[in-house]
Amino acid sequence: MKKYFNILLVFALGLVLTSCLKDTITLDPDKSTNVIEFKNPSSFVSPYGSKYALYTKAFDLAPENSYTVTVSYSGAQVAPEDIAVTLGIDEPAIKQYNTEQSTAYELIPASLYTLPTSATIRKGERTADVVLKFKSNNFDFSKNYVLPLQIKSASTGTVSGNFGTILLSVNAKNKYDGVYTVKGTMVDVTNAAFKHLTEVGQPLEYSLETISATKCAIVDREYGIGAPAHVFWTGTGISYYGSFGGVVEFDPATDKIVAVTNFYGQPAGNTRSARLDPSGANKYDPAAKTISLNYFMVQPSVVAAAPNVRTTWKETLTFSHPR
Repeated sequence: MKKYFNILLVFALGLVLTSCLKDTITLDPDKSTNVIEFKNPSSFVSPYGSKYALYTKAFDLAPENSYTVTVSYSGAQVAPEDIAVTLGIDEPAIKQYNTEQSTAYELIPASLYTLPTSATIRKGERTADVVLKFKSNNFDFSKNYVLPLQIKSASTGTVSGNFGTILLSVNAKNKYDGVYTVKGTMVDVTNAAFKHLTEVGQPLEYSLETISATKCAIVDREYGIGAPAHVFWTGTGISYYGSFGGVVEFDPATDKIVAVTNFYGQPAGNTRSARLDPSGANKYDPAAKTISLNYFMVQPSVVAAAPNVRTTWKETLTFSHPR
């Protein structure tokens, strides 16, 4: 999803380059004061002006995933001696972030991760790596987990006022998760002008976004809807079906698609539901990294005659890159 536009990237880079906006900054690097902080560990997603930096990391499903964050002695100088850094979590930071940003992150249970309590930046060095471990196989997909990492103390130097605490949003993704380019056809029996975007030469890209170990939501990436949806050509422009977005369910043992349902309800309030079209191949090909998918939008309030199919899609999704 194209959530974060160029202006956010500029702000994020500004934060990275200045490193510590609350800390003492001088234009003469030789006179600057080093601070102890976390280096940027992954994708920066905080809005500009947030008190805490929020980063995201998605893990493949596994009994244990290792992930490295780096503690840095940032500034002009190297560590003058071994610096012992104490690490921990800052749970109140989650509440403050949620209040400021109207989000709903919650502390990841201690049973799902391992965090070393200390690290040492050696004399003459600038950084020390800290290896976290996550049990993504046991993640609850309905939760927005976050790990609030904190540098609690350091034996030498000052802890950064900006990057002494960072929030790491962690989630798990199944093997079908990713960004796909799409080709296909579409028929809406109520309006012959409605066409699949690729039938009229328009690009189309989906994210398949994990919502369980076996299910992914189909999310438009191309046109900024930012939620499960199906865009199409109306004959004069681009639109999408309200309260309709496909959720694809796979059988991981066979890679076959066993069901398609509507993200907004089965049915949604406007009577729209999704259904797999059994005439298609309906499977994931791991060698080619393609998905063949045929499915219907059923809407009895508009198409009264059984089986109430209003729209039919026949699509091929080709893996482009990880999400």
